Amino acid sequence: MKKLILASALLASCGTEQASDLDIVGGSKVYRSWYGRVGGCGSTLIAKRWAVSAKHCFTRSNPKKAVFGLYKRNDPNNGGKPKHEVDVKRIILHPKIDLALIELKTNVKFTPRKLSNARLSNGEKLHAFGFGQTSHPGRAPEFLQGAVFRFNAKATANARPEIIRAGAPGKAICFGDSGGPLMYQGRLIATSTFTVSKCQPGGMMGFTRLDVNWIRKNI
Repeated sequence: MKKLILASALLASCGTEQASDLDIVGGSKVYRSWYGRVGGCGSTLIAKRWAVSAKHCFTRSNPKKAVFGLYKRNDPNNGGKPKHEVDVKRIILHPKIDLALIELKTNVKFTPRKLSNARLSNGEKLHAFGFGQTSHPGRAPEFLQGAVFRFNAKATANARPEIIRAGAPGKAICFGDSGGPLMYQGRLIATSTFTVSKCQPGGMMGFTRLDVNWIRKNI
């Protein structure tokens, strides 16, 4: 995977922080039934009819379909893995931070992920997933990519309050990864928000921590 950012909107005043379609650089192919694609962005199934993604993915678009369990793009057989396509009912944008809730018209047959608001210690292992570019410039991968990142306490302390910064040598989120999950101990803790300049591997990627109270209030 390269970097996880999917939309083309600039989220931060710093010129090296870009919110756009990301892919994961330095990742490997994985299958996750609860991973969804909505428009050009990633999402995570958190209830039978709800998913969470990044707000910047939907400020200019209103996708009608979501696909969960997507493993192999442009393959009707999905690489032999089960998938579930459903209609989108509505999208709720967070009033302040880069989060969005996606309400679906029917139940998804896969098991949703639980949410986490855990405090992280420096160096904690986090897992990110996406279909973002595997290099920049570059193309989106054929298969869903996953990569391990490490929480960076110092970089996070210098970021906006809702942002988690994490990185790993040779790895990055990139254009096409936006809205995708950042997992901690099997639970969703954040969504992919921005990469660093040109999806530079080893840089401190930006993820928006979940507003768990807002999510529970709206679903």
